[in-house]
Amino acid sequence: MSTSLRVPRRALGVRVRRVSGDLVIGIDADALELTDVAKLIYESADGLNRVADIVGIVAAAYDADPAEVSADVSEFLDDLADRGVVEWVVEEPLR
Repeated sequence: MSTSLRVPRRALGVRVRRVSGDLVIGIDADALELTDVAKLIYESADGLNRVADIVGIVAAAYDADPAEVSADVSEFLDDLADRGVVEWVVEEPLR
């Protein structure tokens, strides 16, 4: 499966606070602080953008080659999904 076709969205019920422009996400008894690119990825996970779209958003915002950021974006979204912060709306390639 191509990971670029997956569609992530922010999970409901996750505590999110904006602190000094950054996002702080409450996960059980821990907190995850999202700054800069991590915040952009999280905010772009709206249930409409595919992973490939988010890669393009990050690449454009940081004037980077999409091929260079693709693996990092996918890995970060997978980590957020493992923590229950985002969920996959679409996990399988569309046919």
